[in-house]
Amino acid sequence: MLKVCVDATAIRGQLSGIGFYNLSLLRALDQLQHSQQFQGQFSLQIYYQPGLKDWLQGRWQKNHHLAEFTDCTCLPLPVTLSDRLVSFPNPILNILNLLETRLGKPDLIHGTDHYIFPSRQSINLLTIHDLTFLKFPEFVPPIVQRYHQRILRCLPFAQGILTFAESTKREINEYYQFPLERIFVTPQASRYQDSPLSTEPTAQGSDSDSANEPLSAAIPYNFAVPYFLFVSTLEPRKNIVGLIEAFNLFKQATKAPHQLVLIGQLGWKYEPILEAIANSPYNNEIHRLAYLPNQWLALFYQRATAFVYPSFYEGFGLPVVEAMNFGLPVITSNGGSLPEVVADSGVLVDPQDIQALALALEKIVSDTDWRDHLRQKSLTRSKDFSWENTARKTLEVYQILST
Repeated sequence: MLKVCVDATAIRGQLSGIGFYNLSLLRALDQLQHSQQFQGQFSLQIYYQPGLKDWLQGRWQKNHHLAEFTDCTCLPLPVTLSDRLVSFPNPILNILNLLETRLGKPDLIHGTDHYIFPSRQSINLLTIHDLTFLKFPEFVPPIVQRYHQRILRCLPFAQGILTFAESTKREINEYYQFPLERIFVTPQASRYQDSPLSTEPTAQGSDSDSANEPLSAAIPYNFAVPYFLFVSTLEPRKNIVGLIEAFNLFKQATKAPHQLVLIGQLGWKYEPILEAIANSPYNNEIHRLAYLPNQWLALFYQRATAFVYPSFYEGFGLPVVEAMNFGLPVITSNGGSLPEVVADSGVLVDPQDIQALALALEKIVSDTDWRDHLRQKSLTRSKDFSWENTARKTLEVYQILST
């Protein structure tokens, strides 16, 4: 039986991006190992490393996100330290060797966040989500820019690299000269892949008078007013200032009542985004909401006129897949991995071309037949993505590297 050990360090706090991928993959792999088809073929073990602050305070226990998994092992050394120690010779390196014995000699270790614990006894697989820190360093904070040096330290003991799009695979080969045949693509999927599209969940709670009320009654937005939707962290790479400028042009050119709803946590260098909202002549029609529970976010996906995601660069573009899951017309960028993810089911625009983005918004509103056509295309395309498929492809990579 193939013994696989997967890193879950990124699964902490309010999940988004890497943490969400990490947890979704583990759940799907866990289901596979207990399925009739794969039972007895592989076993899944999970390990994690505490954050530096938690480590200094002696808090090494697994967080609530990992409560559903029984086979979890803590390597009691933060990634910040274990990453640096690998550059030192013995006896420092013996610390890492000692920690590795806690994993019980797995056949393969999978590092899921641009880093893998430096195993000397197991096959090592490294996940690289994207290369923003190399291609657009101005879009990421210094802590993310340091991913490049971390990857360079990991590559000498990595037997394979996993990523999520063919475009990113080519970039990894170009920037790191890592062999193409050892770079594997396993696309991600939506958290809502099994969600019904025609029903609205009711409020949950102990109050019997409110428990059966539609959930929308509790959300600070009037769903009777149509809107364009953006979902992701608010940061420069996502081109939200450009989206707001395009929305301004759209409002100038039309009498449409449509609003703009931005949902996501404030990220790095978010200040220009807030300034663009405040300075917009339509600022009372731009709504910024922070991190939302899955049920709330699902309602915004369900009821939007279109999903607009003009990001400058993505290694995959998970929010686009989620939007397609709800049959939303998608307007997104023509660069990075996004054309590959959307294929011919959405509208691709140059993220630098604000006028083209505004015109796409206008056409989505004015041409109902075209909008309905895009809705159907989105639903069809969304069926190509599932976490079960991601897990199966990931398991194939484990098996290939282990033979």
